[in-house]
Amino acid sequence: MVSRRKQGQTVLKGLGVKFGATVRKRYSKAYRTLKQKRRCPSCGSNKFCRIALGVWYCRKCSYKVAAGAYDVATDKLQSPNRNFL
Repeated sequence: MVSRRKQGQTVLKGLGVKFGATVRKRYSKAYRTLKQKRRCPSCGSNKFCRIALGVWYCRKCSYKVAAGAYDVATDKLQSPNRNFL
């Protein structure tokens, strides 16, 4: 008998039962955020992607910006009450 996957589950390579549901949910949320289609702030094309940890790059106009690890706009960058040493 073939077991069917429940609706709403995501396919996560390498994250089996031993990691737990909470870790899998956190990983899938971060992965979905990372792989979203993004627009370039400079030229407006959909070819804006992450090339390294915190480095975002547009393949059309070669615009490069340093931002968050999984998303261009992070909570710390947007909050007005940042504490600097």
